[in-house]
Amino acid sequence: MSKLRRAVVISNDEPASSYGARRLASAFGTRFRTEVVDPLGGFEGPSSWLDERGADVLVLSGSDRSVLDELPWMLEEEEILRAAVAAGVPTFAVCFGHQLLAKAFGGAIVRREKRIGLFEVAPVGGDGLFEGLGDRVVVPQQHGDQVADVPPGFELVATSDYCRVQAFRHRTVPVYGVQFHPCYDADVFDEDEAWTAVGGRESFVHDGPAVLGNVVRMFSEAL
Repeated sequence: MSKLRRAVVISNDEPASSYGARRLASAFGTRFRTEVVDPLGGFEGPSSWLDERGADVLVLSGSDRSVLDELPWMLEEEEILRAAVAAGVPTFAVCFGHQLLAKAFGGAIVRREKRIGLFEVAPVGGDGLFEGLGDRVVVPQQHGDQVADVPPGFELVATSDYCRVQAFRHRTVPVYGVQFHPCYDADVFDEDEAWTAVGGRESFVHDGPAVLGNVVRMFSEAL
C-alpha cells in the first residue's frame, strides 16, 4: 500500500473556534494524512516551513480576524503561501485564507458589511473546482473583508454581484482561494452563534461538499 501524502491545515481562528479547520481536515483526511496547526505563535523560518513539516498539500482555514491587521504571524503565513506557489505545492485557502493568498501576491482587500448565509456564486471558465455543478452554485458565506481584484499570476474562477472575486486560482499550479466556506454543514449553527440569527438550519443544503470533494480529488491526482 502506498504511503498517504500529508496535508497540513493552518487553523487561522482561535483554538476554541477551530470548527472550519477541523472540517477541512476531515475532508482532506479521506485521501491524506492531516495535521492541524495553530499559527498564533508564529512560524519559525516561514520560507522553509513547508519542507520542515513535510507538507504535500497546504490548507488555510477562515477566521474572524482581518488580514488588514497584518499581525506578524499573518505576514509569515503570506511568506509560506509564496513559498508554496514557488514550490508548486497544492494549496486551498478559505475565506480569511483566500484573502491572505490574494494579499500575498499583491491583491487588494476591501472591507464591506458582513454577510452570513447561503448565497449563489457563478463559476467562470469551467474550472474543475466546480465540476459536476451548474451555472449557479449555492455556498455558505461568512465574511466582511473581500478580495477586490485577482492578483497577478492568478485567474478568476467564480464571481457574484456582492463579491466579484468569489474564487480564483493560480494560472500554472494547483493553488486556489475561495471566499466561501465549502466545509460548513448544519453543525455550524451549534458552533458559531452568528449563524443562530440567520436561521434555516433545516434547509441548510448547499454545493460546498461537491466543491470540496473536487478539490481533494484534484490535489490527490496532482501528486
